[in-house]
Amino acid sequence: MVLNGRFLGRPITGVDRAAIELSRALRDLLDALNQPSSDLEVALPPGPEGRMEALGRRGRFAYRHLGGKPGHGWEQGVLARYRRDAWLLNLCNTGPVLRRRQAVVMYDAQFITQPRSYSLAFRTWYRVLLTLVGRTSRLIFTSSEASRRDLETHGVVPRGKARVLQLGVDHMARVETDPTVLDRLSLDPGSYVLAIGSLAPHKNLPRLVEAFVAARLSGIRLVIAGGGNPAVFRDAGLPQVENVIYAGRVTDPELRALYENALVFACPSLSEGFGLPPLEAMFCGCPVIATTGGSVPEICDDAAIYADPLDVAAWTKQLRRVAQDAGLRADMVRASLERAKLFTWAGAARCLLRDLADAAGDVELLAALDALER
Repeated sequence: MVLNGRFLGRPITGVDRAAIELSRALRDLLDALNQPSSDLEVALPPGPEGRMEALGRRGRFAYRHLGGKPGHGWEQGVLARYRRDAWLLNLCNTGPVLRRRQAVVMYDAQFITQPRSYSLAFRTWYRVLLTLVGRTSRLIFTSSEASRRDLETHGVVPRGKARVLQLGVDHMARVETDPTVLDRLSLDPGSYVLAIGSLAPHKNLPRLVEAFVAARLSGIRLVIAGGGNPAVFRDAGLPQVENVIYAGRVTDPELRALYENALVFACPSLSEGFGLPPLEAMFCGCPVIATTGGSVPEICDDAAIYADPLDVAAWTKQLRRVAQDAGLRADMVRASLERAKLFTWAGAARCLLRDLADAAGDVELLAALDALER
C-alpha cells in the first residue's frame, strides 16, 4: 500500500491531525500483524521532510520523496502515476482523480452545506474534485452518518458507497497537561466556560457570546481559544466585555489543561463533520453543551446536553443550568468519560484496514486481522 503523505508538508488542520493519528494507529496495527503484504510506503512531495516525525518511529513505514511541484498538481499528476498496481490511501479529503485503486477519507461536505465559511473558488474546486474522486475511487470513507448523508444528498458520493469510519480521541492521553495557561489567562479552575473556534461563520461564536453575556453568570468567564491572533476577534466586532477572553491559539498541553479545568465546554457550531473538540473535552472529564447541528449529537449522544445553534435563548438557559447545578455537572462528567472510551484510533485503523484488505481480496491479511481481534 501507498499512503498519500502530502499532509505531512503543510500546517496542521483538524483534517491533518486526524490523518496523523490514523497513520500512527495503522503503523502500530501493521506492526502487530507482521504480514508480508502489510508494509506501507509513504509517498511525499519534494522539499523538506516535513513532519515525518509526527508519525513517530518508522515501524513498517518506508518514506519515498517523489518529483514534481508540491500541491494539488503533484497529487493529480505524480502521485496518480506512482505504483498504479498498489492501493493508494488518502486520508485528507482529496486524491488523484485518475486513480481507481484507492481509498479516500472525506470528512464532511461543509464546503457545500456551509458556503459562507469558504471562498467561491475553494467551493467550486472542491465540488468538482471531490465529486470526481467520489466516483472513480474504489473506497470512500467519511467520519459520521451525518456526513455520509450530506455527501450523498449533494451528489459528491454515489448513494451507498461511503462507509462511516469512526475516529478516535485517545490521542489526548499522550498530551501532558500544561496548567500554566490558567495563570497566563488569570483563570481559576471551574471559573470559566470554554469554547474553541474561529471566525468562520459556521462556528457560530457571536451567538455563543451573546448567550453568555445574557446569562449573567456571576464569577464565570467565557474563554474562546483558537483562531490565531486574538485581535482578529476584536476587529471582527465580537463583544469586548470584561468576562469574555479571546485566548488565541493554544498548544495541545495548554488545551488539555483548559479542558480539564473548565466549568463546561460549549460547542455552538451550525454544523460539524465529526465534532472532535467536544469529544476531546469529554475525554478530559469536561461537561459539554453541544449544538444540535451536524454530526455532534451522533458523536456525543446522551453524554451532552443540547441547544439549537440558532436559538440564543436556549444557549443562555443551558449555560445557566449547568453553572447552577453541581449534580448535573457530576453526572455529565461520568457520562462523558464513558462515552469517550468508545472512540479509539486503534479501532478506526482496524476498520479501515479490514475494508482495504477486503477490497483488495487479501485473504491472508483478513485472516490475520481476525486472529488479532479474537
